[in-house]
Amino acid sequence: MKKIASIFFSLYAGTLFMCWIFVAFLVYLFVLLFHGKKKDREFLNFLYRRIGKAIVHTMFLKVTPVYHFSFKSNKTYVIVSNHQTAMDIPANVASSPKAILFKFLGKKEAAKVPFFGFLIERLCILVDRKSEASRKDSFFRMRDELLNGYSIIIYPEGTRNRSEAPVKDFYDGAFRLAIETQSDLLVTTLVGIRAINPPEGVLTYFPGEVIAHWDAPISTLGMTLEDIPRLKEMAKQVMLSRLQA
Repeated sequence: MKKIASIFFSLYAGTLFMCWIFVAFLVYLFVLLFHGKKKDREFLNFLYRRIGKAIVHTMFLKVTPVYHFSFKSNKTYVIVSNHQTAMDIPANVASSPKAILFKFLGKKEAAKVPFFGFLIERLCILVDRKSEASRKDSFFRMRDELLNGYSIIIYPEGTRNRSEAPVKDFYDGAFRLAIETQSDLLVTTLVGIRAINPPEGVLTYFPGEVIAHWDAPISTLGMTLEDIPRLKEMAKQVMLSRLQA
């Protein structure tokens, strides 16, 4: 019976997501028509604070944020999060502190999704992980966006974790970016999301609650590239402390 319900809720959530994205697409077209890209920051706030919250609420996904730090709006961060399900992005968006406005690093394949692709091509940073030139270009773009006042959120596992381990091994990119820009590294951990959307199989979504921990930033001041392994381990231990609590 639960399998049938999961299929229903998965189809419902997918359809609903695309409907909300179409609404966001229309709003963004309006913004571009009258303001160009000058209002991108305001639109991102609208997308995250309004559309993002509407998505999770209408999907009956309860996202409870827990902030372990008082974040300030004049700071930018390199943010890393665990990655297990298709619901991670809505959960990250809906739980994010109001003081933080970020852009995602995503895969170029996402640009092929109707309407959604149009938005993320203009509001996120896409990378072809198979292309060294694309990886290099995305790194410089992320560095520039940090200077422009945006934080950057990266899934350091690279792809969804379908293993039995709480987290997979991390790639270096996010940690290299944090060290080279001397940006604080911020770890956010989604707890319980695997249970509501198991990565094994398809159409597995079932409504439930996710706890989103936003931990105190880790300073990279004075770190060099030789400290990447240490910084990766620090981030991993923060995630594990939440996932295994």
